[in-house]
Amino acid sequence: MIRIRHLLCVTAVAAPGFGAVVAIAGTDDVKAAPVETTVSLGDARALAHVALSRGDADLALKLGTSLLQADARDANALAIVAAAEAQRGNHRASRRAAGRAYRASDDDTSRLKAAQFAARAAMLDKRPTLTQIWLRRAATNTTNPEDIKRIGADYARVRAMNPFSFRIGASVSPSDNVNNGADSALQTIDGVPIVGSLSGSAQALSGTVATTDIALGYRIAQSDTGVTEIGTRLYVKRVSLSSEAKAMAPGFSGADLGSTYADVSIDRRFRWGKPGNTASVGLALGKTWSGGDASYDFASLRASRSVGLGARTRLGFSAALEERKSAVRASQDQTLTTFGAQLSHKLTRGDTVGLSFSLSDVDAGHINQRQSSASVRASYHFGQSIGPAQVTASLIVGQSQYDDFSVGWIAVPGGREDTSFYGDVTFFFADYDYAGFAPSVRLRAGQRQSNVSRYEGAEFSVNFEVKSVF
Repeated sequence: MIRIRHLLCVTAVAAPGFGAVVAIAGTDDVKAAPVETTVSLGDARALAHVALSRGDADLALKLGTSLLQADARDANALAIVAAAEAQRGNHRASRRAAGRAYRASDDDTSRLKAAQFAARAAMLDKRPTLTQIWLRRAATNTTNPEDIKRIGADYARVRAMNPFSFRIGASVSPSDNVNNGADSALQTIDGVPIVGSLSGSAQALSGTVATTDIALGYRIAQSDTGVTEIGTRLYVKRVSLSSEAKAMAPGFSGADLGSTYADVSIDRRFRWGKPGNTASVGLALGKTWSGGDASYDFASLRASRSVGLGARTRLGFSAALEERKSAVRASQDQTLTTFGAQLSHKLTRGDTVGLSFSLSDVDAGHINQRQSSASVRASYHFGQSIGPAQVTASLIVGQSQYDDFSVGWIAVPGGREDTSFYGDVTFFFADYDYAGFAPSVRLRAGQRQSNVSRYEGAEFSVNFEVKSVF
């Protein structure tokens, strides 16, 4: 039982779900005296809901607060307080009460409603990032496809409004060639054996590659025609060698194969031409580490263009110029130029076909680092799931040419030439998500051929990754 002291006007009304109850509302009669009444907890909850339906937020808040005095973890009372504070325009207090209701609820349906209410309150409080967090919490409490679809649509709208953006990715990849090593210890040039053999660390080593990729951005300017964003990115790769690899290459560790990439950037994206056609320009400054030691500093200038060719076809172009300053020696400074083109077409049955082409050129002081390369990638994404998975298959063919190359003191006649063939199949299990994140598995196999055997090798790997459904 709880006691309520209030200026009361008592009326019998019917409330949905409660039957006939007594509704209590503030009176406009200034001569009325305060009335103290005692009601059961169940009646107080019913009265609070009626007060909310009549727009009497003050009374609903008093009833909800009184219920919390009886039980501070009463999820229903916390929901009443959240709704009352929302009617009063106190969105921060409403969000906090809804958050407490979420933690106090003991079933998925109640937690889903509380999370959605907290997300709505956070948005009204102008906290879009917190809104996105609450939407992802809501997604953890439902398996209904329609609920997930609505939550995903809300998330996309909030993400578009939020000046702050973030992306977090992680993967684990067991592989039989974590170091891009050679298939054999025998060293040959154009099929002719040369003196010596490859060390264990230069041959293919098995193990596991783990990566973490974190990118943060903040929109500093926006207009009807474009946006400007500053950002930063951190990419970390770490390698663990198998026991067989450690036996083959004693004294060599996975730490020697690890790498880290960090940058800060500014990008401008804008509309160009017909509706849907866009372009971007950007600048990035950063640093890389390899094997725990500084590798090089870099500055990169990039640009892209995307145009629609009808309702189902899109063509894109990209280009970049990067200057690398070696942390080891000046002869390893590099200038990297890249160009790419991408074409995608959605078939009438929903499948998507993609084709991309890239060219790159590296100019460096050291002859073994000067190279030009080209690659082609063809992909096919099935519009309908195959079993529980969304499936994408791709094939990559690439070629690299080193006009001047030497192995120790031996110059390679005509230079070094590598050709690679890789295929992969990705399975994305979007229906097995948690908080809007779902697992993805990629199977990858390929082979690299070269006239210098040190650079010939094969690889088979399985990549486990978590991707956002939203």
